[in-house]
Amino acid sequence: MATRDSNEFKYALRDIAAHAPKLSNPYDRVRCSEWARKLASLPDDNLEACKVKNEYAQFLRIQVRNNFLHGPFMSPPPETATLSPLAENLGNMMSQQIPYLPRTGPIAPMLHHGSPDGRAFVSTKQIPGGGVLCYMAVSPEGFD
Repeated sequence: MATRDSNEFKYALRDIAAHAPKLSNPYDRVRCSEWARKLASLPDDNLEACKVKNEYAQFLRIQVRNNFLHGPFMSPPPETATLSPLAENLGNMMSQQIPYLPRTGPIAPMLHHGSPDGRAFVSTKQIPGGGVLCYMAVSPEGFD
């Protein structure tokens, strides 16, 4: 995991640990600690794994700071070795609540490329029905 991602994750876990005891429901406190333990145990050997791990940690952090849990944190974390991306998970939760919405599948880019010097990043994804969504980022400091 890159240093920036690692520090961001550590700060999120510290913030979660500081605010979790303030959750009014004892079951929420238990689920929060289970999720924090799960996130800390996930591998961080590639950029996508780091991204997924940090997305969940930041989402949990927001909820704990506001003294309530919802969404994926209302149940214990899955026993699998990896988690699906947060957007995919939330999309599937919405489709369970609204039966006429289709379930989302794996959200994978068609192209995912970073420049050799680490200062530019491009990702594209096909939009159903035609079209392409393109994301490009450039930084003078690099993206670690």
